[in-house]
Amino acid sequence: MKEEEQSPASTDQAKAAADQENPLANIMVNILIPVIALSWLSKDGDVTGKAWHVGPVYGMIIAVLLPTVYFIWHFIKTRKVNFYSILGAAGVMLTGSITWYAWNTDGTIKENAALLFAIKEAAIPLLFGITILYSHWTTKPLVGVFLLNPDLLDISRIESAARDNNQWDAYQKIRWQGTWMLAGSLLLSAALNFFLAIYLLSGKADPVSYNAAVGKLTWVGFLVIGIPLMAIMISGLFLLIRKISQVTGLPREEVFLPR
Repeated sequence: MKEEEQSPASTDQAKAAADQENPLANIMVNILIPVIALSWLSKDGDVTGKAWHVGPVYGMIIAVLLPTVYFIWHFIKTRKVNFYSILGAAGVMLTGSITWYAWNTDGTIKENAALLFAIKEAAIPLLFGITILYSHWTTKPLVGVFLLNPDLLDISRIESAARDNNQWDAYQKIRWQGTWMLAGSLLLSAALNFFLAIYLLSGKADPVSYNAAVGKLTWVGFLVIGIPLMAIMISGLFLLIRKISQVTGLPREEVFLPR
């Protein structure tokens, strides 16, 4: 029997699924490998006698280079970047830049290294949070990119139902709540990242301990800041979907795009 041809919609969905970034690969490249490079590979092989202890310089290079290469590769492959990829790429480039400045030629670390790193950790989510708030008054609010995403939700159907039910203002209020939810989580992340970086990096006087502290900051920040904020965002998304369902009259399954 002749196999049925896939519909254009099925083909588009399959392509979109193939283009999605693998979350496990993302975590491995952007968190696990840098932590290993900074905490384990960065030890001085001349002291330990172990070949895989490549020293703090090469350890930092590996920690910065691999996430950068992965980001470039994924962008070339899909021509898309997501919110976390942007944060990760910006963070990696700034980590390398601050490290290059903070390491003295005599093997010591500048006294303001912890403060600079803390500012870096806070600056990226802070700038994104402010940008997301500002975008609410533009023609393309970023809440429609990062939270109420048209690749996930049937936005055209939602907006049509909101207009038909004379609930357009209520729908816009929900989008504003989503904007604050997204921006607020980033502003909270900025504050927590700053104080965590100060706590972990203060007093690190040599490259090996500096690298180890940066590696610890990477995984501790992911566990105590990243995962809870992600859980809050997911819970908030479903809260917004419930409110959208109420104002549009659409069942929740019809709020999402068909799969």
